[in-house]
Amino acid sequence: MSRYEFSLRQEVLMEKGASVLGNLYHYEREQNGQSQPVQLMYDLVWTAKQDILLATSEKDLDRIEGQFDLAGQFLSGIKAGGNV
Repeated sequence: MSRYEFSLRQEVLMEKGASVLGNLYHYEREQNGQSQPVQLMYDLVWTAKQDILLATSEKDLDRIEGQFDLAGQFLSGIKAGGNV
C-alpha cells in the first residue's frame, strides 16, 4: 500500500469514526444520557478515532475499523432490543 493509499484510508476511517460517534451521540441524547454502556462505547470509539493519526500500519487501521464496526453493531443491537 502506497503512502497515498494509506493516507486515504486514514481519511475514510476518520469519516467512518465520525459517523459512528454521531450515531452514538444521538442515541445517548434520545435516552436522556441514561445509558452508561453507550457512553463507554462512545469513549472507546473516540479513542480509536484519535488513534487513526497515530497508526503506522495497515494492521493498525484494520483494528480501528474493527472497533468502529463493533460499535455500529452494538448500537444496532441495542436499538433493536430496546433500552440498555
